[in-house]
Amino acid sequence: MVNDVVKCPYCGFEGEFKLLKTWRYRWWNAYFYECSKCSAHFASYVDSEGKRKSFVILFKPRVRR
Repeated sequence: MVNDVVKCPYCGFEGEFKLLKTWRYRWWNAYFYECSKCSAHFASYVDSEGKRKSFVILFKPRVRR
């Protein structure tokens, strides 16, 4: 996942994201990110074997003050 391009599902930003947490969920490698542009949180799930498609789960975006 480190070499793949990650795109923020809220603002479309592609670049440096703050990696908050990683874990394994069954056959998925899960990555929890914070967008450095809009401060939204999202999780990206990637199959390490390449047999299944990866997907993104949206979380409520943070309100900037």
